[in-house]
Amino acid sequence: MNGNLWYEVARQQAADRQRAARQAGEARQARQARATARERRARDKAQETTVAPAIPDYAHEMFAELGDAVPASRQEDERGRQTRTGR
Repeated sequence: MNGNLWYEVARQQAADRQRAARQAGEARQARQARATARERRARDKAQETTVAPAIPDYAHEMFAELGDAVPASRQEDERGRQTRTGR
């Protein structure tokens, strides 16, 4: 084959490799941009949620949820020993 033809084939192959590398880099950047945007949207959505519960307007509403704050005393078992107080 002609030397110029070999040179032209090698030049085209090098151009193809460069084009493929450029396209792969662009695809990588696009994926990273999509992931960054997805993370940003998730972070913004998480910031919208309320962390603290709503404060009731009246004290009786607040204490109605708690019920009796003091636990009832425990009964002794049949053998006369006290029941355990720990968990």
